[in-house]
Amino acid sequence: MRMGLCYVRTGNEDLYLTTSPSTVYSYYTMGKREILQTQSLQTRQEFKLIAGMEQAGLLEMPEEEFNRLSAEVESSPLFKRLCRNERIIRYQRYPRTDISARFLQINEEIVAGAGTLDVESVLSGREEVVSLIRRIGLEDFKRYFLFPEPEISVQEIAQACDLQTAEVEEINDLINEFSVMSEFYRPSELSAGQGIRYSKIATVEKRREGFVICYLSSFYARGVYSIDYGRFEELKESGAVAESEMKEAKQLFRRLELINVRKDTLTRILHGILEKQEPYFESGNSRSLLPFSQKELAERIGLVPSSISRAIRGRSLEMPWGEEKALKDFFPRPRRFKRELLRQLLETGEGLRSDEAIKERLEQEFGVSVSRRSVASLRQELRIAAGWKRHREASK
Repeated sequence: MRMGLCYVRTGNEDLYLTTSPSTVYSYYTMGKREILQTQSLQTRQEFKLIAGMEQAGLLEMPEEEFNRLSAEVESSPLFKRLCRNERIIRYQRYPRTDISARFLQINEEIVAGAGTLDVESVLSGREEVVSLIRRIGLEDFKRYFLFPEPEISVQEIAQACDLQTAEVEEINDLINEFSVMSEFYRPSELSAGQGIRYSKIATVEKRREGFVICYLSSFYARGVYSIDYGRFEELKESGAVAESEMKEAKQLFRRLELINVRKDTLTRILHGILEKQEPYFESGNSRSLLPFSQKELAERIGLVPSSISRAIRGRSLEMPWGEEKALKDFFPRPRRFKRELLRQLLETGEGLRSDEAIKERLEQEFGVSVSRRSVASLRQELRIAAGWKRHREASK
């Protein structure tokens, strides 16, 4: 330092000149803080981008792969310990969801030889396990195995069902394997048009409380994973979690959170469809389908349209009357909706000799506003003649 000037070099950066060491330190720390803040922002943006890519990939993942991922996670020793012993991981079911009765029918149908070769190979040598499930009964099977209370242990389940703990584990393993194979023993019957392979994910059942989403996989039916991070920190501080388990636990929690995103997205979409298209589920008439866009649903449930597009692609539902329907079919475009209303009106209405009369009737009966020119265009798409021609033909 000389003549009140101070020279400072920071690493390989340029030489800074100022009048006092305190000012030098202030400038240096401010610059460093700005660099760190910039780096932190960049890191957060990168993490956000990576997380978005992971979520997008998980939404597009085929059902078979997703169920295998869930089975792999739940079969890990650490998951079992944190879920069953430490109560850090719990299941949290969604309202108006259940396991499909079709899932519970596997005992009778598959054991009788009605299943696929893959399913039969899973059951090979496990007849005793199936017998145990039958002996337990439907109510206790759902209570203790499909939707177990978070406080109940494997030992308590064994005692309540008069089983050995090893038998409880065998039943749980079998449930997971059938959940993985749900699309094989309940395959979609939709044609694979445009190269899309459909997976039937659930059935819709009418119950006293209304329409219920009944999943074909126990992984969905059990709901999302609730993780008690506070409790986990307490275990860390007490030394109950070894250092060697920390990295594995963080990876496990990350996978669970990603799996939750897919479950949450799909369930919210299905609930949105049930709410909007309730007239259709009540009547079973495709003409009752209301115009519905993915953008509208996205705004209703707080998602981006791209997530909805990824989540519904290649997936289907089984209706209460047994028909299977692709999820994309619940989003009819307004023009298609108006065309179907026009068809319905012209099939039942009489005296509609002009497009102007049709326009007025559509607004009176259905509350749908459409121009006369649009009526003519829709009528031509349906290959229906003008009113005066229809009247002339009927008079002959």
